[in-house]
Amino acid sequence: MFHGSGGMNGAPRKAADTSKFYDLLGVEKNASTSDIKKAFRRAAVQHHPDKGGDEEKFKEINKAYEVLADPEKREIYDQYGEEGLDQNGGGGGGMHDIFDLFGGGGRGGRQRGPKKGEDVSFETKVTLEQLYSGHKKPLKLTRKVLCTGCNGKGGDQVVDCVDCNGQGVRVQIRQLGPGMIQQMQSTCNKCNGEGRVIPERSKCKTCKGAKVTKNKEVLDLHISPGMLNGEKVRFREKADEAPNTVPGDIIVVLSEEAHPYFKRKDNDLVFEKKISLVEALCGFDFHIRHLDGRVLHVKSENGAIIKPNEIKVVESEGMPVHRNPHLKGNLYIHFEVVFPESSQLSPAARQSLLAVLPPALPKTDVPVTDGDIEEVMLQDYNEERERARRERDSHHRRSENYDEDEDSHERHQGAGCRTQ
Repeated sequence: MFHGSGGMNGAPRKAADTSKFYDLLGVEKNASTSDIKKAFRRAAVQHHPDKGGDEEKFKEINKAYEVLADPEKREIYDQYGEEGLDQNGGGGGGMHDIFDLFGGGGRGGRQRGPKKGEDVSFETKVTLEQLYSGHKKPLKLTRKVLCTGCNGKGGDQVVDCVDCNGQGVRVQIRQLGPGMIQQMQSTCNKCNGEGRVIPERSKCKTCKGAKVTKNKEVLDLHISPGMLNGEKVRFREKADEAPNTVPGDIIVVLSEEAHPYFKRKDNDLVFEKKISLVEALCGFDFHIRHLDGRVLHVKSENGAIIKPNEIKVVESEGMPVHRNPHLKGNLYIHFEVVFPESSQLSPAARQSLLAVLPPALPKTDVPVTDGDIEEVMLQDYNEERERARRERDSHHRRSENYDEDEDSHERHQGAGCRTQ
C-alpha cells in the first residue's frame, strides 16, 4: 500500500484529488457498490463512442469504475488519489473493461468488477386469509455482513501469500517419465485462493480476520391480495455479504396452507356444503364466514330443488385478482344431499310421502308370466367384500386354466406314444 506524506526529495506533496472518479460517475463518496455499477452503466451508455460519445471521456469513466468497484483500490484512491494507485500498480484498465460489463467477456473474456454472490431461497407458509386480504409478515434471519471493525479487510495489514506468491493457486509439476511431465494446478489452501493473507498479529479483533460477522435482521414480507401459491418475493442483495462481492438475493416462496372449508382454484373458491333431503326439497338458508371476516347469508330460491352434487355460484365472491384486487373470481358451492336412514322413516311417514311426492316413474319391465317371477333381496354394497370376491374368482379361473393345460398336455403325450 502507498505510504508517506512527502513528494519528491521530501518536498511537501499537494493534497490528492479523491473526488474526480466519483464526479465522473455522478455518485457520492459514500455510494454503495450497487449504486456505482448502476451509475457506470448510465454514463457508459451516454458516452459510448458508437453512440457519438467522446472516446477519451469513455476511457476515464471505465477507469473510474474499475477503481471504485474494487474495495481495495477504492480505499487507496480515497486516501491518496490516482498517485497512490499508480504507485501500487492499480491504474485503470483498457477498453475491454466496458465490453466485459455489457457483453460478458469482450477481449480476453475477463470478468471485471465485483462478482454476484449466491441467491438464497426458502419457503414460508401463508394462510388463505393473508392471501385474500394482504398481509405484512416479518421474517427473522441471520446473515453475514462485512465487518464494521475493519470494513471487510480482515485486519490492518494484508500481504501476499508466500505459499502461492500471491497467485491464489499452487502449481505442481510431476515427472511421469523421460521427457514427460504433468502440470497440476490447485487452489492454495493457505489463502483459500485469494492470493493474500493477514498476519495473525494484524487480524481484526472483531472478526478475527474473517472479514465478515453475523448479523440478525428482520425483513418485512409484503403479501399482496391475490398472490398465488408458489409465488416468489425477491429481496435484492440481502443474502450474505463478502469482500469484493455483490450480495445475492433472498427469494421467499409462498406456500399456501390448507383451509378448513375453502378450496382455492386460481382466483375461484370452492365451498363444500352438506344439506338434508328435506332442505334439498323444501329450501334452506345458512351462513358462510368469508376470508375477510364478512358473513354471507346463502338462501335457496323459492321452489328450487337441489340435486345431489349440484353446484351453485355466487359471482365475484372468490379471490381478488393479483395487482387488480377490485376484480374477484367466483365462489362455487358444491352441495352434498344427505338422505335419511331407513330407521328414520316410519310406515306412516312413508305413506305421507307417497301422498305428497310426485308419483313413481312408469315401470319399464318386460312382460312376464307368473311362472317366470323370482323374488331377490337387495343388500348393501361392501367394497372390501366385493374386492375379496373378485380376487377369489380370479384365482379360481387361473386354477381351472392350469388344470385344463395339464389335461391337454397329458393327452398330447399319450397320442405321441401311440404314433411311435
